[in-house]
Amino acid sequence: MSFSDDFLTILTSYSGGYRKMRALMRGMPSHKRRVLPSLDAKVSENVFRVTLSRLKQKGLVENQNRIWKITQRGRDYLSRKQPRLPVHASPVLEKRHKNMIIAFDIPEREKKKRNWLRGELINLGFEMLQKSFWLGPSPLPKEFIHTLRDFRILPYIKFFKAQETEIV
Repeated sequence: MSFSDDFLTILTSYSGGYRKMRALMRGMPSHKRRVLPSLDAKVSENVFRVTLSRLKQKGLVENQNRIWKITQRGRDYLSRKQPRLPVHASPVLEKRHKNMIIAFDIPEREKKKRNWLRGELINLGFEMLQKSFWLGPSPLPKEFIHTLRDFRILPYIKFFKAQETEIV
């Protein structure tokens, strides 16, 4: 996906998307940002403004009362470009003990599913230790495990029980 697509995705799925994009541009620590491939590096102020201007010219975003929002046309554009992957939000919003490590090695041909998995792990309260090594709370929702099986990526994933204090 391109920077523009990632920009639209954030504006779609996050109410403070514009502010989040600005924070990413300034270099928010990688463990706090959503895992979107084109946002791994800092983005210059000029690239940020030009991208926003082009999206506005195409009618994909609009500025209402100094708040940037994605338009219906932008949503339609994204729905044609992105696969429909389910989202599993954390069932309990309170902070839970991180006692599970998830490690995965998903093949390059399954890149979209790998990026989806990273986003889901963040939604479930996991913290990235490395790109394919995550620490978070257990148990995982059954629907999440079923989705992994349905996507045929479960064989590439390993689950370990551990306490946060045991990690050096």
